[in-house]
Amino acid sequence: MAWIERFSCDVCGKQQMSVEEKWWIALSECAPSLDMKGGQPTLKLMPWDNALAHSAESKHLCGAGCVHTFMDRWMAGFRAGTETCVDLPTSS
Repeated sequence: MAWIERFSCDVCGKQQMSVEEKWWIALSECAPSLDMKGGQPTLKLMPWDNALAHSAESKHLCGAGCVHTFMDRWMAGFRAGTETCVDLPTSS
């Protein structure tokens, strides 16, 4: 019996039926701030990568509509203070 792995879109719940589908992965990270007082929340959007899809931090997105919805929600969370960034260590 073959192992079939399925991912679901984190916005609409659609299941990915094959790796040939053009899905996206989003990651929220901390980028260094120019004033070096801490990190700056950053959202990265990348084409589907099966290895990266297994990361606990990865958000699976089935298409442009869900990418836009996810980005809107992320931006609203950032403005509301629910999306934050842990301070990055400063280099000495």
